Amino acid sequence: MKAALSFLIVLLVVNLTAQQSFQNVAPAMGITGMTGLGHAVGWGDIDGDGDPDLGISNQEGDGFWFFRNVGDHFTNITASAGLGGLGANKIIIAEVTGDEYNDLILRTRSSTQYLFESNGDGTFNDITASSGIANAAVYNIADFDNDGLTDLLSVAGNNLSILYNNGDKTFSSAEVISPLPDFWGVTVLDYDRDGNMDIYWTTYGDNPNTLLKNNGDGTFTDVTAQAGVEYPQGGHALDVGDFNNDGFVDIYVGSYSDLTCKLFKNNGDGTFEDISVSSGTTGHNDTRTTAFTDYNNDGWLDIFSSHHDFYSYSNTMLKNNGNGTFTEVAPSLGISGEFIGDYFGQGWADYNQDGAMDFFAAGHIDKYNLFKNTNCPGTYLMVDLKGIVSNPNGIGAQVDVWFSGVHISRNMLPSGGFHDFSNLRLHFGINGVYSVDSITVFWPSGIVQKLGQTFGNQLVTITEDTTTTGIHPEVIVCPAPLTVKPNPVFRKATVSFYQEKAGKVTLSLSDTQGRLVKSIYNGYLNRGAREFNFNVEGLPAGLYLLKVKVNGRIQVKRVIVQNDH
Repeated sequence: MKAALSFLIVLLVVNLTAQQSFQNVAPAMGITGMTGLGHAVGWGDIDGDGDPDLGISNQEGDGFWFFRNVGDHFTNITASAGLGGLGANKIIIAEVTGDEYNDLILRTRSSTQYLFESNGDGTFNDITASSGIANAAVYNIADFDNDGLTDLLSVAGNNLSILYNNGDKTFSSAEVISPLPDFWGVTVLDYDRDGNMDIYWTTYGDNPNTLLKNNGDGTFTDVTAQAGVEYPQGGHALDVGDFNNDGFVDIYVGSYSDLTCKLFKNNGDGTFEDISVSSGTTGHNDTRTTAFTDYNNDGWLDIFSSHHDFYSYSNTMLKNNGNGTFTEVAPSLGISGEFIGDYFGQGWADYNQDGAMDFFAAGHIDKYNLFKNTNCPGTYLMVDLKGIVSNPNGIGAQVDVWFSGVHISRNMLPSGGFHDFSNLRLHFGINGVYSVDSITVFWPSGIVQKLGQTFGNQLVTITEDTTTTGIHPEVIVCPAPLTVKPNPVFRKATVSFYQEKAGKVTLSLSDTQGRLVKSIYNGYLNRGAREFNFNVEGLPAGLYLLKVKVNGRIQVKRVIVQNDH
C-alpha cells in the first residue's frame, strides 16, 4: 500500500510540474505522404462535424494534400475529394456559397484560381468557371460591403480588386487600385471600428506597406501615413490581433529586409504607435511567417514567428507578459533551435479540441509538422460564430469576454500571411477560471448580442440573434416599414417596403442558422415603393428570416412557412 501511495504521489508531482511544450505528431496522426518542401497551410471544418480539417501544399507547386479530421486521426481524402493534381500558394477555408459548409479556395503558384464548393461529405464541386473568379488570385476574404456575404480580395494583373459575392455562387469584380506598385501579404481588419473592413498589405521589395480605409461606399482611402503604420521595406510576415485586450486590433509585421519586425499598437483614435523596442518585439530579419496566438491560455495574445535562419534563432515565440512587454520562450517550448523551423506557411487550430492551440507548419527544414500543444496550463473557452444578418463565419466580429473584472477581446479575422490560414474559431484562454460572467458579440451587421454567465472548458456556438435591440451607432436599420403578407406563408408571399433613394437592393431568405435558402433579388433600383413576390413551395414548415438590404441599411423580418394541408 505504501509503495502504491508513493508511486501515486510521484505521479501527481510529475503531472503538476510537467513542462508545457509542442511535439510533432504529424506521422502519429496519419499526416504523411507529402513530398517536396513545405509551403502553404490552411485549417477549416469542411464537413460540419466541429473538427478542423487541414490542407497543405509544397513549394514546387505540384503537390496539394487535404486531410479530413476524424477525431483521433486524419485521413487523406485528396483523391476522393476531387482535389488531386493541384498545388497551392494560399489555402482558404470559409463559407462563400450560401450553405452550411465551409468551402475551399485555392490560389496556385501559377496564380490559377480555384473555388471548390463543399458538399459536406468530404467531396467538393469545382465551381471556378461558373463563379467568375477563374482569372482572380485570391489572397484574403471579408464582407467589404456589409451585405452579409463573404467577398474575396484578389491581386491579379497588377490590380487590387474585390470580388463581391452576389449570393448565388457568383462574384462581381470591382477594381480598388491599379496599377499596384508592389505586393506580398494582406490582412483585413476594422482598425477604426467604424463597421467597415479595411485592408493592410505588405510588400516584397522596397516599396512601403499600405493601409486602405474602407469608406463604406465602395471606395478606399490610403491612410498609411496619418495612421502611422509606414514600413518602407519588404515585410513578408503579417498578422493582426488585439494583444492588449483594449478592443482595438493591432498589427505585427515580420521583417524580410534589414529593418526590425514591427508591432504597431492601435491607439483607438485611428492612429498606431510603433512600440517594437519598448515591448521587446523587434524579432529577427528574414521573417517568413507570423501569427498572434494565446499558446498558454493566460488570456494574452502571444506572437509566433518563423525565420529563414535555421542555424540560430529559427522560430520565436514572444510570450505576452500582460504589461505591454514580451519575453522569448520558444527554446523552452521545443520549437526553436538548430534545424528546427524555417517555415513558409503555418496555421493554428485546436485540432483535438482539448482547449490548447496547436499549429501546423510547412517549410524547408521541418517540412511538415503538426505541433501538438502539450501540458498547456489554464482554462479556455472556444467560440464558433454563425452569422445570419452578418456573413456566415462572422468575419469582422469582435467578441468580448468578462470574468472577475478581467476583459479579453478577440476578433474573427482570417490570417494575413502569404501562405497562412488558421481555423475560423475564436479561442479565449481564461487563465484558470471555470466560468465567465458575460460574452458580448459585436456582429458586423451592427447587432450587439450579450450572453450571461457561461461555463469554461467548452466550445460555444453563438448564432446571431436578430431580435437583439442593441445596435452600433454607425449602423442604421431601415426606417421604412417592411411588411410580408401573408405571414404565415403557405405558397407565395409579397414583401413591401419603400426605397428612399436609388441604390443597390438585395433580398434573401435564410433559415435560422443563417444558411441561404432563396435569393429573391439582387440589383440596382431607383427610388420608390417596392413589392417583391417570392415562392416558398417545397420548403419545410418552420421559421425563416427575410433579409432586406437597401443602400447598406439592413432589416430582417421573421417569416413562418406553413404547409397548406
